[in-house]
Amino acid sequence: MDLFHWPVLNSFQRLSTEEAAELAAQVAQLTKAGLPLGDGLRALAGELPGRRLPRMLRAMAARLDAGVDLSAAIDAEGRRLPAHLRGLVLAGVRSGRLAEVLEEYVDLQRSQLELRRRVWLSLAYPIVLLTLLAALTIVAKVFIVDDLKKVYADFGMNLPAITILFLGAFRPGMWLAGVLLAVIAALPVLLWVVPGAAWVWPLLYRVPMVGPLLRWSHLSQFSRLMCLLLEQRVPLPDALRLTAAGLRDADLARGCRQVAGEVEAGRPLYESMAARRQFPASLIPVVEWGQRTPALADAFRAAAEMFEGRAQSHGTLLEAVLLPVVFMIITAFVGVFVVAMMIPLIPLIQTLS
Repeated sequence: MDLFHWPVLNSFQRLSTEEAAELAAQVAQLTKAGLPLGDGLRALAGELPGRRLPRMLRAMAARLDAGVDLSAAIDAEGRRLPAHLRGLVLAGVRSGRLAEVLEEYVDLQRSQLELRRRVWLSLAYPIVLLTLLAALTIVAKVFIVDDLKKVYADFGMNLPAITILFLGAFRPGMWLAGVLLAVIAALPVLLWVVPGAAWVWPLLYRVPMVGPLLRWSHLSQFSRLMCLLLEQRVPLPDALRLTAAGLRDADLARGCRQVAGEVEAGRPLYESMAARRQFPASLIPVVEWGQRTPALADAFRAAAEMFEGRAQSHGTLLEAVLLPVVFMIITAFVGVFVVAMMIPLIPLIQTLS
């Protein structure tokens, strides 16, 4: 069942990542300022756009006004609030560091959102260019290549090697262009389905440049959440399960849940993680050091910084390399097309004249 587990289909009422971060930020500000949470949340609900988050804020404010404490008001929202956020709130209330915990959580979520926007900005222009190239390939096949090929055949011309090679490669190239257009057209549906499909993520991580960036950013998110929860004295198996609930990578989340079960059975965390492909080899010595010290929260914080550095490096590489590579591909295609299809026209025109 976990192989095709798509959480996005479970509830359309669940807060998005942006909404959850906004809620956490506002609760942190109100708590830090010592203001009444009920009045503050109700006032905030009147200022925010949309319907889902304001409705939740008003419901929480009503519970708080009725004398329910914050942890119970948060817990009453159930699955509409992300499980890891509920766990952080409960742990923060118990430790008396709710504002600090939520501020760290907001920083984490905003950094993840900023990285996601950065990736999309880096991909947007190349995707547009590749879409235009695919469309032009199909148009050229229908309106130019077939007609010229017929003309050359009617005159019995001996075509140069580059033209023969280009015509031979153009037919599979046109099918490839059609597949590319279909994938781009289906991209919104894929983005809706993919995050909850565990089997997809190992494939995505193999995509050059983009795959490593996604993997290191998700491992950074995993490490940050583990650090936050462990700092609030959340038991290790519970911290692993709550972290799994907050991960976008469903395959990594599945690994967390499996490790949580083994940790409960008495197996050391680093041994269980080492036995699973979801966790990189560079993470295991850090976790082992954290368990032996013991300073497991500090170990996960160090791991998060390590993965964030790798993600930043791959993000810079993506921005610097992807667009020039796509531009070179398009330029090469246009150049070969012009040369291969137009060179035979020169002797043909000379013969006709």
